[in-house]
Amino acid sequence: MYQIIIKNGMVIDPGNGLFQQADVAVADGKIAGVGVFEADGTMVVDASGCLVTPGLIDHHCHLYPMAKIGIPAEAMCFPSGVTTAVDAGSTGCATFAEHLPAMEGGKLTVKAYLNVCSDGLDSLPRRMEEVAPETYDRGAIREVFQQYGPSLLGLKLRTSREIVGELGYSPLRETVKLADWLGVSVMVHCTNPPGEMEELLSCLRPGDVITHMYMNKGSTILGEDGAVSRSALDARARGVIFEAADARAHFSFAVSEPAIAQGFLPDIIATDLTRLSMNLRPTAFSMANQLAKYHMLGIPLERLIACCTSVPARHMGLEGQAGCLSPGAWGDVAVFQLADRETQFGDRPFSDPACQLRSGTRCLRPVLTVKNGETVFRDIMF
Repeated sequence: MYQIIIKNGMVIDPGNGLFQQADVAVADGKIAGVGVFEADGTMVVDASGCLVTPGLIDHHCHLYPMAKIGIPAEAMCFPSGVTTAVDAGSTGCATFAEHLPAMEGGKLTVKAYLNVCSDGLDSLPRRMEEVAPETYDRGAIREVFQQYGPSLLGLKLRTSREIVGELGYSPLRETVKLADWLGVSVMVHCTNPPGEMEELLSCLRPGDVITHMYMNKGSTILGEDGAVSRSALDARARGVIFEAADARAHFSFAVSEPAIAQGFLPDIIATDLTRLSMNLRPTAFSMANQLAKYHMLGIPLERLIACCTSVPARHMGLEGQAGCLSPGAWGDVAVFQLADRETQFGDRPFSDPACQLRSGTRCLRPVLTVKNGETVFRDIMF
């Protein structure tokens, strides 16, 4: 007996090369298969006219209570089709353990990056975190990775000029050295870097993540001629991962439009949502809105879905478990209606005078989310 059968949807599963109309069956909390199934499940859903994808992965958000400004995890993620979330550096070595029960106590799968600042982002929004390399508690950081390694993906550093000040790129270089010692990856926030983007990218190794790739404050991935810089192309060629995580102001049409036109697409699409940006129009709003925005910018659906399923799953070491509809994978499924309606997308909130707007004609409306075979969200009209 299947727990649920989702019938007649357009299945998009980039990890398995699927883009076809089919049924998806879940049994015993796992994906049973994709194909044609008799309606003998305890729950049968007709997804005709809908997109059916693996449960989405938001590789960059901030969750409450790990961050005071964090989002209510399941209340925000499940209605957006997200079944796995990554807290991107809200906690440090002094605060991670106390928040582990919040990470493990719900139905949402949660992983985390550990901030190099011992207190993580606990001081926000009053003041920025401390990132001077001499304050890194290397021994305590190593102990956290040794004890809680399966919950952690790597180290996180925000390297904005407002945070690092006169320290420049020394915190980034020391973070990378620390990551080498620990054998983990680094995620670096790059908005308004303290120097040239070329220097920042030169510090990163294969598997490291540069987030906010389309920001336009300070040095960017574009050269003065408007072309994607040679340093960005070289970084991608050696395996650096480029992530679009937009929040309120870490994205711009001025950078994204020419970069996408030149074929420089995200490896990963995430949200960087906090309570300050969740459900905020016309910016990130939610994962579903992020995908609709990037679809408006010309990225095909199959590539979009890969950016928040198979690609982050592979980076997280969850290939074959999350982000796919392979038999035996977690029973995580998302269903969306492609709604034809005029929609405004922005690169800043409406309240920001610098806000630029674009119009699209399609949005993704989440209508069903299944986590480990259990329905955790369903639109009342679906």
